[in-house]
Amino acid sequence: MAKIKIIIENDEGKTISKLKFLDLELGNKTLYEIEREVEKFKKKMLPEIEKQLLLDAQKEFSRKEKKKD
Repeated sequence: MAKIKIIIENDEGKTISKLKFLDLELGNKTLYEIEREVEKFKKKMLPEIEKQLLLDAQKEFSRKEKKKD
């Protein structure tokens, strides 16, 4: 079994978000099985990654707007 952990960082290396571990059941590790598990991973995690990036962008935008005032 393989585990994937995603840490999203900004350009300065500051952690924006840490997403939970995700176990990948690779079976006998045939190419087909690995591709199938990677597709499952993408469908499950990409919406969460996008959400975290949008939240960070919103915070950054709000912070810049406050500085203008």
